[in-house]
Amino acid sequence: MNLSSEEGQITKLNGIDIWWDSYGDQKNPTVLMIMGLNSNSKVWSDQSIKELVDNDLHVLIYDNRDIGKSTWVTEEPGLITFIKYLPTFLIESFVNFIFDFIFDEEGKFNMENPSPAEYNLSDMAMDGVSLLDHVGVSEAHIVGASMGGMIAQVMALEHPARIKSLTLFFSTPGFDTPGLSGPSENFKMAMKESFVLNLLGKEEEALIVTEKSLTGSRYPFDEANFAKEAKIRLKQGINTSNAQIAAVGASPNRASSLQEINRPTLIIHGSEDPLIPVDHGIYLQQNIPNAKKLILEGVGHEIPDQALSEIIPVMLNHFKL
Repeated sequence: MNLSSEEGQITKLNGIDIWWDSYGDQKNPTVLMIMGLNSNSKVWSDQSIKELVDNDLHVLIYDNRDIGKSTWVTEEPGLITFIKYLPTFLIESFVNFIFDFIFDEEGKFNMENPSPAEYNLSDMAMDGVSLLDHVGVSEAHIVGASMGGMIAQVMALEHPARIKSLTLFFSTPGFDTPGLSGPSENFKMAMKESFVLNLLGKEEEALIVTEKSLTGSRYPFDEANFAKEAKIRLKQGINTSNAQIAAVGASPNRASSLQEINRPTLIIHGSEDPLIPVDHGIYLQQNIPNAKKLILEGVGHEIPDQALSEIIPVMLNHFKL
């Protein structure tokens, strides 16, 4: 099966257009896969989807709102359009200025967003539930990566009857959870460089810089191979002006409500995650009743295909609960 084809369809769901695709036999148990911040559904590797389908599962992927081929709710602000025409040194100065607002004194993401969010994680969770409604699936195994894991937590809290199990890859109850680490300094520098490259119209280079910074030491970054992946992601569509981080900020921190999650939960986290450090994953595992964890040594904020032989059996065992 050629997973990188342009198949898939767009359906009006929850008041917006959602691009989605389906793999495997729908009579099999369904796995709904939710991707993270600034990432469309093409970030899920062909190999990861194929391994689930080969184990008699029905896999649904979709583009979150504001990314990929789903509705882009947020348009590029006029200021950003203007900034793009400035000389590089002024663009760099603008990015430095913006970064003073992105992080708080503790070096964590600043969740006090001054502009009102156009949607929140509850809206994004409802997008996924609406897709399940559309395909006639009453309950599914929910797999969420990063922000997708936050959306999955909200699903478990607000739509528990739709969930067979939760699998949360490198996620968090909230960036501002007291006592948990902020992103690494190396990642912040890469974020800044990526922001500048995007403003200069170098989107592929921006993706490469970001992905390299997210990669752990266990599997060295393969730039040539990732350049091909980057082209697929860009073709699917990346809205660099999306409001997804504002949606995260507009949603309540879930630390105090994790005890209410009553679905079997598996936490998978890389020990070298520079964006959402591993203490966030451990916090989730310790505070969601009966949650299990798989810590991937030497892995960053990534799901390397080379690690699937370690990851997939644990997920399959979890799904059989």
